[in-house]
Amino acid sequence: MALGRRADAQADAMPGDPLPKDRFTSLDTLAVARELRALGPARVDKAFDLVAGGWSLTLRSVRSGKLELVLVPGRYAVLVEEGPRRAEELSPFAKDLRRLLSGAALRSVSEPQGERFLELGLARTDEPGEILVALEMFGSGNLTVARDGKILAVATARRWAHRVVRPGAPYSRPPQRADPWAATLATVEGELSRSRTDLASTVAARLAFGGPVAEELLARAGLAPDAPASPRPHDAAVRLMEAIGAILSEVGDRPAGHLYRRDGSLVDATPYRSRRWELLEGVEAERRPTFSESAFEYFRALQPELPSEEERAAEAARRELDRQIEQQEAAIVALAREIEERKADAQAIFDHYREAEEIVAKAGAAGRSAERVAAVLGERTVQLRADRTPRESAQEWFEEGKRLGAKLKGATAALADARARRERPSTQRPARPRAADGGPAGKPFWFERYRWFLTSDRTIVIAGRDAASNDLIVRKNLKDGDRYLHADLRGASSVIVKRREDGGSISDAAIREAGQWAVAFSKAWRAGLASASAFWVTPDQVSKQAATGEFVPKGAWVIHGTKNVLKDLPLELAVGPVRHDGVERWTAAPPESVRALGDVRVLLTPGDDRERAAREVELSKELGLSRSFLQSILPAGGLTIRRP
Repeated sequence: MALGRRADAQADAMPGDPLPKDRFTSLDTLAVARELRALGPARVDKAFDLVAGGWSLTLRSVRSGKLELVLVPGRYAVLVEEGPRRAEELSPFAKDLRRLLSGAALRSVSEPQGERFLELGLARTDEPGEILVALEMFGSGNLTVARDGKILAVATARRWAHRVVRPGAPYSRPPQRADPWAATLATVEGELSRSRTDLASTVAARLAFGGPVAEELLARAGLAPDAPASPRPHDAAVRLMEAIGAILSEVGDRPAGHLYRRDGSLVDATPYRSRRWELLEGVEAERRPTFSESAFEYFRALQPELPSEEERAAEAARRELDRQIEQQEAAIVALAREIEERKADAQAIFDHYREAEEIVAKAGAAGRSAERVAAVLGERTVQLRADRTPRESAQEWFEEGKRLGAKLKGATAALADARARRERPSTQRPARPRAADGGPAGKPFWFERYRWFLTSDRTIVIAGRDAASNDLIVRKNLKDGDRYLHADLRGASSVIVKRREDGGSISDAAIREAGQWAVAFSKAWRAGLASASAFWVTPDQVSKQAATGEFVPKGAWVIHGTKNVLKDLPLELAVGPVRHDGVERWTAAPPESVRALGDVRVLLTPGDDRERAAREVELSKELGLSRSFLQSILPAGGLTIRRP
């Protein structure tokens, strides 16, 4: 059975220093599950909110006394004697936890099966049926309580095409993939032989172990992470299977904890002796009686500080400004539509003037000269003044259009001012994608100054946003080994496919994905095309040198020699978070690339331009992103939304 890629696994293992982790691996989850199984009879006492995020359940165990089960969605879970600082007041969800779980006995802990998903089975004497507590430690995470197949409480309600998570909905586990810890020799060998990349990437992504565990397995197997995966797949598979068996045996039923420091800072906590760290100079190892103790110490060191009063005030101001901008944008769309309606009313009167005269005359003869009369003129119903000529009614509608036009001009200026204030340092900048724990995603990558995306094999692709940046991006970034790509449409952006950091050649798949991305951010999208063409050339074919007497405008480049044409590229984008160097970023890119590196939340194709504002509002609410950020990553033009 082939192993699929994990949506947000840390699959970007790179040769060199080991990857510090910011959340549990599948092996960490297995270790905590075994610690809970070894606890013996235990009951839930109370539930609490944690100041730094997450929740805790106090447990009373016959063998171990009072313990605290710390549950932090998207990050980790530990069983310790004393957890982190609790909030003074209970949130509604913490009240639900206390109401549903107090007095419940721990009956079972499900096998994680290679997932970062912890599921506890509990029972109460006063309530029939098993209570399930499910913690998701992947993506942005979640915590759910269910009984008899129905969700009773959930930290964050969510909806996907295949699954709904909200109170009252049927309970189901997240989609599961094949368990990498149960892989056979044939499975491992098959994935290695089919791989066209290095061992670290293959074991992390194709075998679904994730970056940190992949590095550990390769260190134990004595295999070089940056070596190609396919030359001797059988020998590598045998050594990997031995490493898998050894590490599972070392974790055992009561895993001890191991902490690793480098230059005084914690870099990892594991339920096994980590070869990937112990092989490095300057790394100090410390042992703890349980894995939970080491993991708790490690993740507390990573816990972000709470925002200050000033930061909270700035965030509140930013949200208020976002709300104001959304209202202004909606008002501008409505005004523009109203202006078009008034112009159409006036034009309909002139197009059907004789009919309008007859309707006004009949209204006057019937004694209705003081009223407005609804007249059907062609395909429009227009209000006419019965005491005036049709020409005067038309002029009235033209004047109303002018009045609304002046109002639209003022609204547009107010919107520009609000957007400018939104960009000033006194308020925070438009919401950048945030890390899984809700904190800022950190220092921007170099390519984020441009329009960008990552192909399914992690090739970096960048593009200009206007004529000035089209010039700059080529002058500064087009190097030997790169590829220059352009949609076959006038005015499209210059796109650069960067050469791979591992020295490998740029794949045909990466070129085609870049082509699809290029046409999506061209005039083809606003035109509503289903597909379009692009071409690519090498850097030496791109210059500003035109033929004698010709002029090359700003943002344009001259292509010499043969173009490599890419035909029938579909205009379709996926929006979702992807991970790069252990950090989550939101992107709009070809669906294949987002599926390979992250999670497809919605699929987009061209749509009606007049409904753009409404679609932005819909996406903003569904994805939890500000409209200003969505506007920065989406193409210009209408949007048709599909759920994956």
